[in-house]
Amino acid sequence: MRTNTVKTRLAAGEVCRGIWMALPSVPAARLLARLPCDWIVVDAEHAPLDVATLTGIVGAIADARGPVPLVRVAAAAVEPIKRALDAGAGGVIAPMVNSRAEAEATVAAARYPPEGSRSFGSQWVALAFDTDTPTYLRAANAHTLVSVQIETEAALNALDSILSVPGVDLAFVGPIDLSLSLGLDPWADPAPKLLTDALAYIQRTAQLYGLPVGIFCANGRVAAQRITQGFQFVNVGMDTGAMLRGLTAELEAARGVTQ
Repeated sequence: MRTNTVKTRLAAGEVCRGIWMALPSVPAARLLARLPCDWIVVDAEHAPLDVATLTGIVGAIADARGPVPLVRVAAAAVEPIKRALDAGAGGVIAPMVNSRAEAEATVAAARYPPEGSRSFGSQWVALAFDTDTPTYLRAANAHTLVSVQIETEAALNALDSILSVPGVDLAFVGPIDLSLSLGLDPWADPAPKLLTDALAYIQRTAQLYGLPVGIFCANGRVAAQRITQGFQFVNVGMDTGAMLRGLTAELEAARGVTQ
């Protein structure tokens, strides 16, 4: 059975770099999965993604035997978490987790009994780990990465109780929504002190519980800065943004030529 290298490397204090995927496309996933990254997060919260396409995307990434497929689910709830893990994802990022109860519910939905309440029924999940169903069931709890997304003022106020929940493996910061929740401009440069103080507080609290911290990054330059600040789980960009920036640059390169 293939292991979840992202979970083990984060637990060992290593940095894991990845790609954020918003395109609801299996062919795009096949291309991205050949890049030398550690993980790909499939965004099922904001992308126009149905369950069948999600299953195909996760399977395409897993079949590449490179980056670990992860899913940012639509909500910290049983059904979206079950769908993502049944597709073969190595873990989930649950958005808008604002309380201990929500963090506990996320962990429970992601783990089989006796550690949680996840139900079994998928015929695809073991395929993503190159194993059989009984082997997957025995190892799934240990290999599934559970991340809670900290992106509101309410989450900051309940941070200690959220990050102390047993079974949470990663605290992931959504800086845009966190900025909006704090009444800040998400694109202010330099970042407001209120935001930098909040990020430092998240890192300090996570350290108390031995948790790595990740953060969404607009591009590789920002990702490099975040790594120097101590963030272990960073994306170097997003597929849709990279596509638009790249083609805009090519259009500009061709502009002005007449025939």
